[in-house]
Amino acid sequence: MTDSVHWRARSRRQWLLPLPMLTALCLCASVLPVPAGAQQRSARDSIMADSTARDSIAARLARAEAAIELLRRQLAIEAGSVVRTRSRLQLELSARILTNAFVSTQRVNNIDVPQFALPRTVAPPPPPGGLPAPSPGSRALGMSVRQSRVGAAVTVDSVLGATFEGDVELDFFGGTSTGPGDRRLFPEPRLRTARARLRWNRTTVLVGSETPLISDLNPISLASVGVPGFVAAGNLWNWIPQIRIGRDVVATPAGLRVGVQAALLSPVTGIQNVAESDAVDAGERAARPYLQGRLNVRWGDDAAESGAPSDVMISASGGELGVGIHRGWLRVDGDSLRTSRAASVDVRVSLRSRVELRGEAYRGVLIRGLGGGAIGQTFGRALTGDAVGPPLRDTAGWAQINVQSSTTLITGVGCGGDRIRRVDRPLRVSNAACAVHLLWRPAQPVLVGLEFRRLTTHYDSETNRANHINLSFGFEL
Repeated sequence: MTDSVHWRARSRRQWLLPLPMLTALCLCASVLPVPAGAQQRSARDSIMADSTARDSIAARLARAEAAIELLRRQLAIEAGSVVRTRSRLQLELSARILTNAFVSTQRVNNIDVPQFALPRTVAPPPPPGGLPAPSPGSRALGMSVRQSRVGAAVTVDSVLGATFEGDVELDFFGGTSTGPGDRRLFPEPRLRTARARLRWNRTTVLVGSETPLISDLNPISLASVGVPGFVAAGNLWNWIPQIRIGRDVVATPAGLRVGVQAALLSPVTGIQNVAESDAVDAGERAARPYLQGRLNVRWGDDAAESGAPSDVMISASGGELGVGIHRGWLRVDGDSLRTSRAASVDVRVSLRSRVELRGEAYRGVLIRGLGGGAIGQTFGRALTGDAVGPPLRDTAGWAQINVQSSTTLITGVGCGGDRIRRVDRPLRVSNAACAVHLLWRPAQPVLVGLEFRRLTTHYDSETNRANHINLSFGFEL
């Protein structure tokens, strides 16, 4: 027991004795001078670290200055290229330049944008003993740039508490032919639409030239731009000066909107009074505006928007359903007025993602002035002693299905038709048009289109058919 106690005491003393010696060595090390080489190395490392930090900051500063200078140049270029109006508002320009190559297999009313087939040419009988008269043929091939479009638009916030939107669009489909091919060789500018809108949260006012309120939808087509597709086969299209007002009476958080619209249109019929001596339309002689109204229901992604959809992107969901009425007057013989009437329905709905159905239908009387109504006719053949024939009553409509398989490709197929009552003695009894189209944007700004169209027009004593193929190539800005 005693030996064990002594051993623990000796061990404790052996561990305790070196502590003063270790403390003294640490004190000595702290006061002894550091060798010169070590001091130099330490100073050099410190200088290099400071230099590296300064170089890194300088490099970052240089890169930032270069980026700012590049941004400044880009802003200067953009500011220099912006088009501004006299009122210093920014003006946005747009254009779609198209070259259309086309082939028609039979006689049609318009060689580059046909709406119906014409009767076959009947050669006069040969003189006795003579040779048969030569035939000019029925096929035709050509090219045109008449369907190119240019436009300009301006948008201004806080105008009378609304957003102001103004736009104008022209094409080169105007003019009259003074010789074969003149329209295609020397295309003339033509005003299409010119609109000024004020948009509040639920109310919209439009003044300008626009399609009829009851037929505000057109099929997708690069072959029918100067005149929209399915005209004279269910589509009313004339751009008519008008005043519109629309109001959304229901707007739910889920995206459902119910709206009512009304419009006053310039009275255009395309004919004159039988006793007219001036260049005045029979509708203008009635001295009353055309009246139109429409009830519409919109839902889905684009419910807050109204107006014709574009052909750039098909909506992934939603749609619009509308019902419209039309009433107008025209003076064609004497002092009595004839009444123009129509009821219509239109629909545009996404059947599934990027698959869309759009179409219109109407039933009316004396609506040629709205654009293509009654296959471009107003009255039937007059009986002996009558100044004009009976007013034409027709039922018409068109529908098109479009599929956007990718962001650059839209394909579709559609048909339209117009049928007139035979008792009204029309020259053209019915007309049908079917078309398959492709619209491809391989890379901006290039676009390519291909369309095949089949026209079938029934007359009193014959039926005429024509095929039309149209290849479009162009670019858009």
